[in-house]
Amino acid sequence: MTIDDVAAAAGVSRMTVSRVLRGGHLVRAPLQERVFAAVKKLNYRLNVSARALAGSGPSRVGLVYSNPSQAFLSELLTGALKESSKLGMQLTLTADAETHDRTAEIDALLRSGVQAFVLPSPACDAPDVLKLLREAQARWVAISPANLEIHRFSVSADHFDIAGRMTTRLIELGHRHIGFIAGSATSKGAAERLRGHLRAMAAAGIKKCPVEQGAFTFQSGLEATEKMLASFPECTAIIACNDDMAAAAISVAHRHHLDVPRDLTVVGFDDTPIASIVSPAITTARQPIAEMAQSAIRLLHTASNLTSEDDNKRTQKVLPCTLIERESSGPPRVAARLRA
Repeated sequence: MTIDDVAAAAGVSRMTVSRVLRGGHLVRAPLQERVFAAVKKLNYRLNVSARALAGSGPSRVGLVYSNPSQAFLSELLTGALKESSKLGMQLTLTADAETHDRTAEIDALLRSGVQAFVLPSPACDAPDVLKLLREAQARWVAISPANLEIHRFSVSADHFDIAGRMTTRLIELGHRHIGFIAGSATSKGAAERLRGHLRAMAAAGIKKCPVEQGAFTFQSGLEATEKMLASFPECTAIIACNDDMAAAAISVAHRHHLDVPRDLTVVGFDDTPIASIVSPAITTARQPIAEMAQSAIRLLHTASNLTSEDDNKRTQKVLPCTLIERESSGPPRVAARLRA
């Protein structure tokens, strides 16, 4: 099927179809509905690869979002909106909720003319999403993918390095009984943070390394901290895999009448707004979320100008994280307070 077939089925001009698929500017709503109905009936899909090569860059970008942290979304959108606006691109946000809805929403974006996508984890690791985009010959940039080899373009933070530095810093403060609250089991970044932590613990000769599973949400942080304090009463420090769960750990500590950081040091990751709002303010590792989104948009813009001769070109960027010390961390008390 071609754009002329769609125009004939909708009873409009070829130019009208083109305008609708490029965003609907200057086209009345009834005509847009007729065009989309014809597109659906004929199962028409734009050749997004050819269209990308025809211009100086993608005009529309789809951002598929699924991370449960609202603070992460805020940072991600800030960076993506800033860079897409600078490059004259329109950003469309779609929620990656259930699997059957995910592919339907992405397919709808493809049919409407979206030719480039930013895929944060875990969407970038979903086989059904990647299959759909490959079939449409679309471009995408993965953010923190689990497997770099299956993506031509990706942007990640150095989670392994910063987690190791965070753990080493707590050990330097005198902590030997350190618990870890992991992030989502499907997150590459969470896995790398845990791996970096365990590597630093092993390097210090510390064998007992309790880990409780979290899910990046405040609620999961509450539950994981309760389990940690019950199973590991000698714990003097907790490393939570993001700031939401670190804030939850501080809340649980207060509930148990524990002083942070004198009785319990709590640290997090990402340096989202909650880290500086709670009391005490959270020692955290700043993940360059906005910068990663900006870098992903720039990569998409560059990738759209590649020719067939560049099909084997790969770009994987890794951005450093920064350790930020605040009031929630400090040396442990000389006598660890056992909690029944």
